Amino acid sequence: MKKNDSDNRKKLTEHLMIGLMSGTSLDGVDAVLVSIESDEKMIRSIALVDHYYLPYTQQMRDRINALCQIERSKIDELVLVHCGLSYWYASAVKALLAKSDFNAEDIDAIGMHGQTVWHSPVETPFPAPFTETVNVKGTLQLGNASYLKHLTGIPVVSDFRSADMAAGGEGAPLAPFTDYMMFGSDREGRIVQNIGGIGNATVLPKETGEKGVYAFDTGPGNMIMDAVVEYFSDGKLRYDEGGAVAGQGIVNEQILQKFFDEDSYFHKGPPKSTGREVYGKDFALKFINSCRERDLSYADTLATATAFTAETICRSYIDFILPKHPISTVIIGGGGALNDTLLDMIRQRLPQNICVRTTRDFGIPEDAREAMAFAVMAYESLMGRTGNLPAVTGATEPKVLGMITL
Repeated sequence: MKKNDSDNRKKLTEHLMIGLMSGTSLDGVDAVLVSIESDEKMIRSIALVDHYYLPYTQQMRDRINALCQIERSKIDELVLVHCGLSYWYASAVKALLAKSDFNAEDIDAIGMHGQTVWHSPVETPFPAPFTETVNVKGTLQLGNASYLKHLTGIPVVSDFRSADMAAGGEGAPLAPFTDYMMFGSDREGRIVQNIGGIGNATVLPKETGEKGVYAFDTGPGNMIMDAVVEYFSDGKLRYDEGGAVAGQGIVNEQILQKFFDEDSYFHKGPPKSTGREVYGKDFALKFINSCRERDLSYADTLATATAFTAETICRSYIDFILPKHPISTVIIGGGGALNDTLLDMIRQRLPQNICVRTTRDFGIPEDAREAMAFAVMAYESLMGRTGNLPAVTGATEPKVLGMITL
């Protein structure tokens, strides 16, 4: 090792951070332990130490799901779930520490994303003092940071999206900040596609550096597929494991094209974001009813829903990414990366020169990527460094993200 390299290594310090993510699929909590090596200016390396998953019970999923629906949400329940979720997060943290053989004292902080129940990135007029109205956008993630700090003894960074929205951004996507660190390449253009309840794509053009990164939500991910499974199984099943049922069905192209063509979101260029408030229960029932009107079987309905997600993802690339940047590899993470039928449908819809892989091929479990992102963003917040990419979110400036609870 050269002397300068040795000196640089001595200047690096290691920090252990925990990241918590509970996404729009409402399936549970992903907790990751991340090792970050950093110097005084920037992060130099990120490594996943361990990963723990705590699934929600059906009762918990039902309570959260009700809060995501205007006609069912109640303010008293909102307050209780906001605090009660912290016990789930604390349990995930304690189980992760036990699994990895670390103590709370070893951890610098927890990055808690929280559970999104409503995301409203479109400006809406709101009454204001000294002027008629102001235009307001907002987002709400449940999970009380003070409770989590008390239950674990570890400082917590939370409410990551608000600072970006206050600066005019959509508050999403935020994971691209760390996608560049973990998946960027000087040799080829890449897209990192997360498929949770909602799908989002991070574009990593070749040789453009961090300034060239941009991202947007592609539309529904697993959300409609999961709703189809729950509907036809009377709530006994939550998802199509491996895409087995969809793989037996036949896609109804007419229904697929109807829902794609009539939805303005898919034809709008980035930056853009969406959520369960758009593609939740009402949208899923409309989709299911359209399939029932044409006497589609369960397998055919699920195949059509799976193809719809694949189509929205691939068309977003074809319309908004590939005309600007050559892409060689698509890296898929989230629960959708475990759906072989969905992956095959994506491959079929993309140009043959594009390779489709998963985050696991790069050493990161499919469900760990987003939790890792919030561990890294929390570290940057502690350092007083910005964590959003304005080119991604539409914010007017980079912002230090989150609120710190000590």
